[in-house]
Amino acid sequence: MKNECETVPTSTAPTTREPLSGKDCLTCKVIGSTAFAATGLYALHASRASAPGSVIGKRIMGGLGICFLIGSVMRWHM
Repeated sequence: MKNECETVPTSTAPTTREPLSGKDCLTCKVIGSTAFAATGLYALHASRASAPGSVIGKRIMGGLGICFLIGSVMRWHM
């Protein structure tokens, strides 16, 4: 007696569970890019000169902001 999880499909047609291509849909790209961009802008806002905190902390936040903005562009183009 076989379990349903152990059965192997005999047809060669692709199932709906397998991705047809490695590309994301437009909605996924928009949401992902927007999330990265918003996080980057927030980090840059936190690194402004008048924000409370140490100079080193502000520089780290500025670097993270730039990295997230670059990630946003990369997410959009990939």
